[in-house]
Amino acid sequence: MINNLYIKAINPSAGGVGATLMKTGQTTSYRTGDDGDLEAGRATSFFVLASNNPFGNTNRFTSELGTQTYTNNIVIDWSTFNGSTVLGCQNNLTLTNNIIWNAAIDFCLTYSTGGFLGWRLGNLIEIINFMNFSQPIGAFNYVPFINSGLGTSYWSSTTSNFNTAQAITVRGVGYDATASAKTGAAGRAFPVRTFTVTGTTLS
Repeated sequence: MINNLYIKAINPSAGGVGATLMKTGQTTSYRTGDDGDLEAGRATSFFVLASNNPFGNTNRFTSELGTQTYTNNIVIDWSTFNGSTVLGCQNNLTLTNNIIWNAAIDFCLTYSTGGFLGWRLGNLIEIINFMNFSQPIGAFNYVPFINSGLGTSYWSSTTSNFNTAQAITVRGVGYDATASAKTGAAGRAFPVRTFTVTGTTLS
């Protein structure tokens, strides 16, 4: 079990080799030298990039069309843009009820929205990258996420190194990650997808 895993400094291939990790979103300080005091990390804030995304704005999160209207419930995280690919996720977090790990993987592999196939169950780092640690009632309780659900856990595709019959689930309230039995209905699916970026076209 990995309790209260405050993974503030983890981010998938963000901005190229050697890029500084993203901010956690926490801005309230409880003492000198804590995360809220230092706000260590890249970008202006959790939501604002230090430079423009390919659509010409500094929004960290947009739809696949560069807007903040999420018709297909696809969220693109431009903090992960490396010049050719970018990570996106599905923002409706009640696509499934609590299911077993294999079912979560299978759901993501067959998922389709907006004409986009090729989804997968997010790994631990990919899911945590979307967590906003400033939110008092849940790391996914922010626009553009919807239906995050208090106390809800989400399967990652990451298997526990302590017990391979378990995989890591991430809970948005309490901000912890736990090794859960793969055969237990312990979490929901969290679909992610790597998009290829050509100009302002994502494929």
